[in-house]
Amino acid sequence: MMMTAMNPVERTKYMDQDESRTLRTVTHAKAIVDLKAGRVAGPLRWAVVDTAMSTGLRVSELARLTCGDVDVRRGALRVTRSKKRHKPKPELMAISKPLLDHLQEFLAWKKLADQPTGSKDALFYGKQGRLTAQGLQRIWKAAVREAGLPAELSIHSARHTLAVHLLRSTGNLRMVQKALGHSSPTVTANMYADVTFEDMKEGLNGVYDDED
Repeated sequence: MMMTAMNPVERTKYMDQDESRTLRTVTHAKAIVDLKAGRVAGPLRWAVVDTAMSTGLRVSELARLTCGDVDVRRGALRVTRSKKRHKPKPELMAISKPLLDHLQEFLAWKKLADQPTGSKDALFYGKQGRLTAQGLQRIWKAAVREAGLPAELSIHSARHTLAVHLLRSTGNLRMVQKALGHSSPTVTANMYADVTFEDMKEGLNGVYDDED
């Protein structure tokens, strides 16, 4: 069966390194302030933003995460992928040590905040219970707005951002495919294995560097 080609991801749909750093810095700072003041919004927002940006999970996959999905011993998340043609099934996703440490701290905070932390309880919990995809999107949008970033950056931009920068830093298409849970490297290549906006700028800036 012939696979339909997909367009490369547009620059407006992912963050460059400065934008990523700004979002993380501002959101983390708010978490620290709210934590000291006993407010819930900041720590929750930081956990959502950090998890989304560090894993590239789809918002529906983020919404399905439970406290028991944080596998401290293996340094992983148990993720139920959104599959179009197959029944979703859990799989282990490797995560960075900084994210693992953050999620452990977040689980400890949830207990202090009297939120349920059983193995089947939602990892991201709001006033009405488990946060839905729409609720996670609202939290993300609030973080983007507070960081002064373009309003069109949806929570899905975290997925695109991870993919673009992981491919740029490693050159490993298979690694990006595994991180995103794509069915094949072809799908990943069609979206991300193109000249990035940053590469174009760097190349154009260097066009005349060697001329007298």
